[in-house]
Amino acid sequence: MRLLHLSDTHLHDPQWSTYHPEIDSAARLDAVLAATREHGPFDAIVLTGDVTDDYSVVGALAVHERLTAAYPGVPLLVVPGNHDLTESVREVFPDPSGMFRGWRVVAVATNVRDQIEGEAAATVAALDEIDPADPTPLLVLQHHPLRSRSRHEWFVLRDEDALAARLDTQIGPVVLLSGHTHQAFELVEGHVHHLGGPASYYAIEHAGEAWDFAPAGTGTGFQVIDLGPERVESVTVVEA
Repeated sequence: MRLLHLSDTHLHDPQWSTYHPEIDSAARLDAVLAATREHGPFDAIVLTGDVTDDYSVVGALAVHERLTAAYPGVPLLVVPGNHDLTESVREVFPDPSGMFRGWRVVAVATNVRDQIEGEAAATVAALDEIDPADPTPLLVLQHHPLRSRSRHEWFVLRDEDALAARLDTQIGPVVLLSGHTHQAFELVEGHVHHLGGPASYYAIEHAGEAWDFAPAGTGTGFQVIDLGPERVESVTVVEA
């Protein structure tokens, strides 16, 4: 199956003053979606958090409107991020956890209100509901990455060692999709394939503890992920 992986759309209620008023997040998402056209069709759209910039249902509805207009009928697999309220996202986007085209989708909320970094506890708890000896491939969706180019305190996942240890016990293949860093990332670690999606809003460049905003017009976009029955077949990062 072919997935369109988006992240960090950051739409908001127009009455709310965004952190970056110089960037029109809705226009940025529109531009990214326009660029996806030549890479479809897609079997699902994955959005790994920071759907909104202001915790609002209004922002989530604006994202939903654009995704469904661009790709009517295509399943939307969405998780909340640190700029979202989980209940606001779930009011608009149903929890996608369950079986999907032969993969078990584990969609979790790693976000904590008024906290930038994530918490791994929800992912560990969700995985604990699954028999580690079950060979069914897992597609784990969460906002905060377990692995990325950043070690800054804002961009890590608390209790990451507990999640890494739990993933190690899973006998089947695991693909973990995340966002949050606003930078595309890929790492294969044993039987776990980590994929961080670029933001549609603006890009960040990371190097360990250091980070900075990427030059305007660079680094934003999307990932196209082709999944086979048990593994990632290909990943294409497209700037837009």
